[in-house]
Amino acid sequence: MSQWLPFTNHKLYQCRLLAEQIADASQPELAEGLEEAALLQLWSAYRSYLNELGEMVALSVQVSSLTELMQQSHLVTGEMKELEQLESNEFSWLAQLLGAAGKLGWPLGRSSKANAGDNLIAVVNQQDGGDLAYWYAELDKLIDRQRDHRLES
Repeated sequence: MSQWLPFTNHKLYQCRLLAEQIADASQPELAEGLEEAALLQLWSAYRSYLNELGEMVALSVQVSSLTELMQQSHLVTGEMKELEQLESNEFSWLAQLLGAAGKLGWPLGRSSKANAGDNLIAVVNQQDGGDLAYWYAELDKLIDRQRDHRLES
């Protein structure tokens, strides 16, 4: 059995647990920290899933991006191509998720639309419609669908 499959599932589970705690946070700073932590877990789940795909084509190295996976792989699968289409479409949920994850840990340049009290996810939401719960649900569905498809093949 793949070492990556349970790790991916664990990261998705951690994201869900953190996201559930956001509404109960007593302080805005705590809510912001939980959002960032949940986003980080979701991003980790995606990177783990890329390694699941790499393992499927007997890739012997660990990858941290889809580009790296496709460059290192001797076989580009349909799953990888689907992810490539989602990543390259700036309006897709995956591109929005990766964009928000890429902003973690960096001070945000504030637009006139966002004030200094906004947190990372809220700023991303205002700019491009991204939403942590939506990204979680979409990634979870995509992974389940692609795994099911591989089992049927």
